[in-house]
Amino acid sequence: MTAEHDLRHPLVQQIAASVLRERLPGIPAELAVPLVAGQLAAKFATMRAEHPGATVVLLPRSDAEPEAVGYLVADRSGDEIRLVDLAVTAPVRGRGIASAALDALAEEADVSGRAITLSVWAGDPAERLYARHGFERADADTAESGYRELRRPPRPTERQSTVCTGDTSTSSSSAQ
Repeated sequence: MTAEHDLRHPLVQQIAASVLRERLPGIPAELAVPLVAGQLAAKFATMRAEHPGATVVLLPRSDAEPEAVGYLVADRSGDEIRLVDLAVTAPVRGRGIASAALDALAEEADVSGRAITLSVWAGDPAERLYARHGFERADADTAESGYRELRRPPRPTERQSTVCTGDTSTSSSSAQ
């Protein structure tokens, strides 16, 4: 992943617009462009209001091709890491970009001993991706909002699970 950015970064806006535009098939561009712009303005305003400490990491196509093709928005300010948004453009989906981003976030969470939480629209194909990365349902019902809360508990890292096996015996005798 690359350096952290603000939600207002032009590439973040461009990628978000691309992903949102995919969800509006058949709508003529003259109608879709202002609709997407309005939805993005509301989406990012809500993210900034609800997660003022959130940062954005642009996701490159690959190490060899640093062109940004996605982004991850995470709020690390609480006891848990909140995955606020994860987006990858359609032409590169299925190539492990989102998985690599989730792996990096999970490693960060595990080292710090924190869980990762997120909301996903019920039935969204991304639910399968999150399940593969150890996320489990954290709520019982989605009827009101349509969203499901998912949580990935922290896992001990290799360093955290190392047990000291040295000699811990002590002697209480004193030399006279």
